[in-house]
Amino acid sequence: MDYYNRILSSSCSTDMIFQRMISTINFKEVVPLPKNNSMFRFVIKCFNNTNNVILGPLKISSGITLTDLPSLSIPMSHYHLNKNNFVQDNFIHRISENETEPMKKFIERLRFIDSRMQMLISDYIRHIDESSPIYYMLKKNNVKFNQNWIFTGIINKGNNNTEYINIRYFKDSFKGKKKIGTNVYCGDDYLDEMADLLSRDTFCYINGNIYPLIKVNYIIINERIVNNIPMVNFTCKAYFVDINFIPNSIHCSTKRL
Repeated sequence: MDYYNRILSSSCSTDMIFQRMISTINFKEVVPLPKNNSMFRFVIKCFNNTNNVILGPLKISSGITLTDLPSLSIPMSHYHLNKNNFVQDNFIHRISENETEPMKKFIERLRFIDSRMQMLISDYIRHIDESSPIYYMLKKNNVKFNQNWIFTGIINKGNNNTEYINIRYFKDSFKGKKKIGTNVYCGDDYLDEMADLLSRDTFCYINGNIYPLIKVNYIIINERIVNNIPMVNFTCKAYFVDINFIPNSIHCSTKRL
């Protein structure tokens, strides 16, 4: 909890600190994806490129303790394979009208982050030149600051205008010591079996209450066809700092529903 409180205190412990963080968010660089040179990503930093963009629900005007996590958690679901059997790396939460006050504040701040990213993308397109790695991608698709591009945020809409929060985990382990690149806990206990399920390429369904402490690392840039029109898609990706489940809330199945 000391680590969580330390990173939250510097990014969103008060409205003033959060607004300062938002105002300093920018793109550090744009680089090809390591495994796919036809796609790119903006690397996101804030506070003069020295910090990640960090956000999590907080009790009003205070930090958090382990006993606070159940009241600050949200139900989230993960389908490991989609209908085409592609591995998914996201957990989703359906936004309702019954969110707690700390969660309403968290969602409001997520919307601020999404809005900031859209503004930065528009400004980048407006001032792009041939030195940019994505210059020719945008030129080929006739992208202007106000046309032929779409934005997929941390919050996005599904059917019937239902809104969902998307938070991702790192499937690939960075150091080889863990099965995935994001730690999975239930309270103080590391969930090795859960991490193993999330590392595989086979189906599983996971549902549980999770404390959504996130870091916003990248915006992924790729080409798409939307209604027969070539466009460029910018997807803002928020990742769990840790996947921290609340005890006795986890439901898991390896059978398709």
